[in-house]
Amino acid sequence: MKSFYTVCLATLGSVMTTLGCTVLEPIVSNSQPANNPDRGDLILYYERPTKEDFQEIYSILQETAFFDDLVAELNRKYSFPRDIDIVFVECDEDNAFYDPETVEIHMCYDLLQKYADIFAEEYQEDYSDEVIFAGHFTFLHELGHALVHQYQLPIIVREEDVVDSFATILLLETGEEESVMAGIEQFDVDAEEDEELDELPFWGEHSLSIQRVYNIACLVYGSDPAEYADFVEDDFLPAERAEGCSEEYDQAVEGWETLLADFVK
Repeated sequence: MKSFYTVCLATLGSVMTTLGCTVLEPIVSNSQPANNPDRGDLILYYERPTKEDFQEIYSILQETAFFDDLVAELNRKYSFPRDIDIVFVECDEDNAFYDPETVEIHMCYDLLQKYADIFAEEYQEDYSDEVIFAGHFTFLHELGHALVHQYQLPIIVREEDVVDSFATILLLETGEEESVMAGIEQFDVDAEEDEELDELPFWGEHSLSIQRVYNIACLVYGSDPAEYADFVEDDFLPAERAEGCSEEYDQAVEGWETLLADFVK
């Protein structure tokens, strides 16, 4: 079976700028699944931030065009039942979310700035790549929510865990481990903050941040135990959990391939 995760980022054609937002022109493919015709695209917008603090983040997104390339390739690869807007925007909170009512993914500059603050301490000079990597994981997590909603995928466990696995598997299968590691790092920082505040949201719809660290690390290790043996050797991933990670990884890959097979062009 040809894996639906085989994605290779390509160079974009034209990009148009209007009303202070950069808008990616959808790329249309003539190849469409017979049962799921392509009726929409992911459409990317960058709202120009008003806060000076976010200008550097806005510039990084514009100069790298990373998400422009990513969205263009996803439009080539998948059929969508309708347009899904992706908006980089000020939110007044450190967040990213999919809104099923407006069918929009909101990527908040506020959250990307939080990533920048985290990585600035570690990398000092140039941390733009790490900000992009962390944003990449977050975007694919939110895209997972959008796909569950738009494709009406059957989900029988907590959706937040399911879309964490979607982002992780997609990134591993496309050789973009840096973005997975950035995802782990952001959840590790969140876990430390939860512990410092003594506020563990056991009631939340998300797994605890430290649980998300272990769940994602398990998938990474399971994808190639020899390559990621240091996860266990450095006591990052408990050996008891590591024993079943290859099976977890294979199960997740097979599950997502089955769920999305009908939507691949």
